[in-house]
Amino acid sequence: MRDTIKNIAKKWLLSIDRVTLFVVIGIISIGICVNIASTPGVALKLGLPPFYFVKQHIAIIPISIATIIFVSFLQIKQIRKLAIIGYFVCIILVIATIFLGAEIKGAKRWLNVFGFSIQPSEFLKPILTIITAWLIFEQYGDKKFPGIILSFVSVALAVFLLLFQPDVGMAIVILSTWGTQLFISGLSVFMIGIFIITALGSLIGLYCAFPHFSERIDKFLIRGGEDTDLYQVQKSLEAFKSGGLFGKGPGEGVIKTLVPDSHSDFVFSVIGEEFGFIVCVIIIALFITLIVRPLIKAMESSSASIFTFAAVFGIVFQIGLQVLINISTSLNLIPTKGMTIPFISYGGSSLLASSISVGILLALTKRSSFTRVRQ
Repeated sequence: MRDTIKNIAKKWLLSIDRVTLFVVIGIISIGICVNIASTPGVALKLGLPPFYFVKQHIAIIPISIATIIFVSFLQIKQIRKLAIIGYFVCIILVIATIFLGAEIKGAKRWLNVFGFSIQPSEFLKPILTIITAWLIFEQYGDKKFPGIILSFVSVALAVFLLLFQPDVGMAIVILSTWGTQLFISGLSVFMIGIFIITALGSLIGLYCAFPHFSERIDKFLIRGGEDTDLYQVQKSLEAFKSGGLFGKGPGEGVIKTLVPDSHSDFVFSVIGEEFGFIVCVIIIALFITLIVRPLIKAMESSSASIFTFAAVFGIVFQIGLQVLINISTSLNLIPTKGMTIPFISYGGSSLLASSISVGILLALTKRSSFTRVRQ
């Protein structure tokens, strides 16, 4: 039995991209250190034991790693089937969240399921990426199959429900991912133009329809008045300045005691203050590797299908966009938007959803996945 497990583990390690795996393990390890540094202050403010969130985060790590390993064992056909099931489950949960979810900061994004608080939209991101890649791929194999139209319907339904929460940021991430998948799959210039015009029109519509969305943009452009978001951004910038090259040291930061979202949306400012600019650069380099490496593996294989490349591209685009939004918010480069950094920010839903994404990347870039055969 032990020899069998060893053989399976050996074959698995030889088939997957080990660079991607080790990079993710490195990011997860950094995430544990960052949570130890960033969450105690938040816990104390809420009247909880100082290491309450640390224990919660570490408890999910084994499940996260197990999720990565399990998903990476799957074949393309299995990933597609699970994506369909997952899509409908997530849609049901998002609908339930709209009616039964707890309202936080004017939005309903969290749902209590069997005593656990989950954010269904986090899981919808990677699942929807697989479905849209599959539908686009099917249309390229059969011109009569309405793959692009069906992908639009699946994305539109998800976005429509997310706007009811409302979660404009997540809706933009999903729409942007779908748009890039269409672009890299060879959509005509005419259709790309229509998509861009539609996207710009949608942003204007969101600005007019959602007061909290327009207020954040206005405050970012005007940069005046008293506001919680502006306060957090100001303290975030102060944290980066005080951290310098090498940081003040773990536990020595001040930002986490002043900013309510220092463990999630503004966690990068805690890293800047306590660990310094060099560690920030290392983290960015690790994420760049996590984004670029799977794309290289996909492009290296001449037998990789449109589905494989569109799915891999969509997943890494989501990861990259999420990291970019979080860091840009911390640096006051864009209006404030609640977006976690995968594997580093506190949050079980984000951690598990990111693990599913990485598992999919490992599954799609392993040697046995590159095939011309329609599965």
